[in-house]
Amino acid sequence: MKKSLLLLAFAVVATVGNVKAQTTWDFSSAAWPVIAGETTATVKNNLGLVPGPITSANFAQVEANTANFSDGYSATKRFKLNGGGFTSTGVNTTPTQRYVVFKVNGNSAVKVWYKNGGGGDRILYIGTGSSILASNTYSNSSDGIIYTYDYVGPARDLYIYGDTSLNIYKITATNVGTTVLGVNDLKKDMKATAYTSGNKVFLSNLESKNTQVNVFNANGSLVKSLKASADTNFEISTKGFYIVNLKSEAGEKSVKVIIR
Repeated sequence: MKKSLLLLAFAVVATVGNVKAQTTWDFSSAAWPVIAGETTATVKNNLGLVPGPITSANFAQVEANTANFSDGYSATKRFKLNGGGFTSTGVNTTPTQRYVVFKVNGNSAVKVWYKNGGGGDRILYIGTGSSILASNTYSNSSDGIIYTYDYVGPARDLYIYGDTSLNIYKITATNVGTTVLGVNDLKKDMKATAYTSGNKVFLSNLESKNTQVNVFNANGSLVKSLKASADTNFEISTKGFYIVNLKSEAGEKSVKVIIR
């Protein structure tokens, strides 16, 4: 009998130990007072808030707003992205502005309560900062939606952003670590640029000897990747539109080019 009780107690302890605590960012709570927005990268309650390389004064605006969700959650405030997570010359895989980020220590159950910021299809992205893990397209700007994503993988930062304005009411995630934003998390505008002549792409004004260059086609597929330590050029044989993404400690920049 004692042996059975001991085994049962061990099983209970093991089960409790495997349960990953849930972190909740409820923007209706007192922890998120009404604010006009954030102008610099900051961390609140282990949630990183990054406006972008150019001051976005209305990013992370928290304002009074009521919304009811299908699980019974009733919100009284909303957190506004007030714009997309990438520029018109950027790529949706790589958020450079108006995003939130948090660290997970491994597998994590992520849930987002949100509404579209206006009419038409709008996309919510969850990604790694360089690739998209999950996305959700939603067109209804009147009713809120709850989006759930189960991340399976190693410890890493998870990014939440949109293709345009989205209003977030609550986020939950399990197995959350401590988010610490460094100087490189606020991606600065770069002097470096890219341009074409014929079938060649030229890189100029590189400020860093360790610049990662990724070239994407119009469908978002990676077609070329290289490291550059000085101004250089390379060839692309197929005509069309391309996005050249430059990233280094000097900042990050995406440039649209045409191979004719």
